[in-house]
Amino acid sequence: MSSTPLTVSDVAREASVSRATVSYVLNGRRDVRVSEATRQRVLDTARRLGYVGSPAARALRSGRGDVVLLLIPGWEVSGQLELLLEEVGRLVAEYGLVCLRYEGEHWQGSLYKLLSRISCACVVTFDPLTADDVQALESAGVPEVSSRLLDHPGMPHNTAIGQDTIVAAQVDHLLDQGYTRLAYLATEERRGQAFITSRIEAFHEISTMRGVKSAVSAIVPSNLESISDILQAWLAQSVKPLGVAAWNDLTALGIISSAASQQIPVPQNLGVVGGDNTPIAALARPPISSVKFNLPSEAKQIASRIAEVIGRDEKGRTAEPVPVVEVVPRLSSALRSSA
Repeated sequence: MSSTPLTVSDVAREASVSRATVSYVLNGRRDVRVSEATRQRVLDTARRLGYVGSPAARALRSGRGDVVLLLIPGWEVSGQLELLLEEVGRLVAEYGLVCLRYEGEHWQGSLYKLLSRISCACVVTFDPLTADDVQALESAGVPEVSSRLLDHPGMPHNTAIGQDTIVAAQVDHLLDQGYTRLAYLATEERRGQAFITSRIEAFHEISTMRGVKSAVSAIVPSNLESISDILQAWLAQSVKPLGVAAWNDLTALGIISSAASQQIPVPQNLGVVGGDNTPIAALARPPISSVKFNLPSEAKQIASRIAEVIGRDEKGRTAEPVPVVEVVPRLSSALRSSA
């Protein structure tokens, strides 16, 4: 096998077309008339030969790169966040672009190093950039698509799903079920701390707005003993049923398990609603009520911003309005049904 890299000329010769035609087809040019049969023959030939074009050359010709770079700070990328990023990547692929996810804290303040190695169409940020990183984007001429998931001073979240939206769904569900005493419980998660803090703040604000008195919250180690201790302390404060909004479904499962070990009736004395509607919620006994996120809708909004920045037509993407979050009710919070 020859070690010489394949060229456009090789593809053109095998497909019996001009080099220009190969270039038009492989660069997705629709403003030049090429028959579908010829277009398909070129694509099949390039695939058969294993031809891979140069990203740098394409960027030079088009004025932009082929990569949509998703910059993730030092967060835990799992659960709903991971599913959201996967859906954004799927939608971006429909534009003929590559979605690259870059995670961790090490890039922050040194974005210029990353941009010097990757030809980006745009950069999607989920948290505010440092001044140095903003400067790096401006110097590279790469547009930013801001998709903030958290609130910051002077910069509230600009995604449809906010942390307050999630907590409001939990609180309203518990109140609708008849719980008048409310609590919020999270288990320690270092890389999720920013989200936990945001949700606890939202919980107290929303509880106050709803007229709930003496709402309590806690962050405990991720073990059953710690969860049991805090539940005992909360339940000892009153004989009225306690409704608990949990950080996620795993925390909710810990609450349900602790209640079972202490023979606390669920949902009669203790109601629980989880935070991400994972399979754990439906498989628990009793099944756990949880918040379902409309991730396809959120991803489409982010993809629409990307399309606007890179100049792609968004016709046909408009969808009917649907709730961004909703509680899937199950037995763990069915106080009215158990009365």
